[in-house]
Amino acid sequence: MIEDKAEKSASLRKPNEILVMISKDKGLTAAARKLYTVLLWSAQQEIKEMGRVPDATHTFEIQLSEALLLSGLSVESRTVAQGYLREMRKTPITWESTTPTNGPEWSDMALLSQVGFEMKNGARFVQWAFPPKIVEALLDPITWTVQYLPTVAKLNTYEAIALYDICSRYRNSPRGVTNVDPPEWWVAALTSNKKKREWRKVKCEKIAAAIEEINRESDIEISLIENKVGRTVESVQFAVKKKAAPVQISSDDDKQGDGSDESNVTAMLIGLSIKPTQLAALMKQHSSERLVSAVGDLRKRIANKALDPVYNHLSYLNSILNQAGDHGNSSGPGPIDGEVLPPKTIGPAPAKIVTLEDEGVIARQEAINTVVAKIAAMDAVRRREMLQAVAADLKAKGAMTPSIARRVNEGDWNAPLLRAEMVKRFIAAEQ
Repeated sequence: MIEDKAEKSASLRKPNEILVMISKDKGLTAAARKLYTVLLWSAQQEIKEMGRVPDATHTFEIQLSEALLLSGLSVESRTVAQGYLREMRKTPITWESTTPTNGPEWSDMALLSQVGFEMKNGARFVQWAFPPKIVEALLDPITWTVQYLPTVAKLNTYEAIALYDICSRYRNSPRGVTNVDPPEWWVAALTSNKKKREWRKVKCEKIAAAIEEINRESDIEISLIENKVGRTVESVQFAVKKKAAPVQISSDDDKQGDGSDESNVTAMLIGLSIKPTQLAALMKQHSSERLVSAVGDLRKRIANKALDPVYNHLSYLNSILNQAGDHGNSSGPGPIDGEVLPPKTIGPAPAKIVTLEDEGVIARQEAINTVVAKIAAMDAVRRREMLQAVAADLKAKGAMTPSIARRVNEGDWNAPLLRAEMVKRFIAAEQ
């Protein structure tokens, strides 16, 4: 079966022996567990390109904003992200296979060997190392479960994420049921609190909601099966049913399985910060062929690590669509691979940005997003000079704090205060 290109690029072959994480101390938060899934995926992509187990000194890396986006998390402060990563480094985990008769049965290790941040051209990158066994498993898992990052990103509770990890393994199982284990095992596997609690309480307070969340947001439907002797629950398992297969795009012609233009474009947007409502608006203005082409150009631009990161995917996509006079269903060329679009050609003219202020909150925010995209596309040296000018203004006003000064030194202009001042300066310079 040919997988959807976009989903394939955002799918993780997760080794089965690490589907279940039973914490020995305080466990991970839901956000940290989702972010960890992204780190596994990113490392697996890098290992595939290398074609071998990396050297012992090798560290993996991904831009922090991209990792948070793929996790379904907002672009938060460095301090918050540090908290998630510190959880992973400090969390001792017992990895247990759901089928101990086949493959590795048990391992005990930390989630990350080390982790840190590094600034590159004003963008913050996460750099980390895994224990050797995890690296080996990611390179060539004996048995694995395919997980799609967009699906995991939609889940919000720890219990739902942990339960989905286990149940997704059985989406194609002929029997359609998970492993059978005592309720105590399920409590340990599905909760991050080391305090032992009764199954009946956890089921009512957490598991029922997790089942509902998985059935609503994921590609599977599950239901609880309790095996009782009298009134006592002796063992627990879950029935798993795969939902209708997602629309697929042929690797040969990029055509959608059901011929739906909107579904075709939707599949291409997996992993990008573009909402369905925003897609619907774009579909009214541009042909599906033009959108697919533009999204392809956007992905090439994002993947080019030699250039500055794209902070606002929607604004940059609009800039691609609107350049060369592309309106309505007309077709026009996207940017050349690796090209940084000059500010003059991106989005609406600055004068229009200012006049949008009386059009309401949504219009103002869209205008700001457009300017932010322009700043992100600027030459790094020019942007650095603008940031230094903003810093000088803030210092003159007495608004410079140690935290802001540190960000300026790091070239990080995306803090709320600095970003707002950069937008003002950009608009003033263009008028």
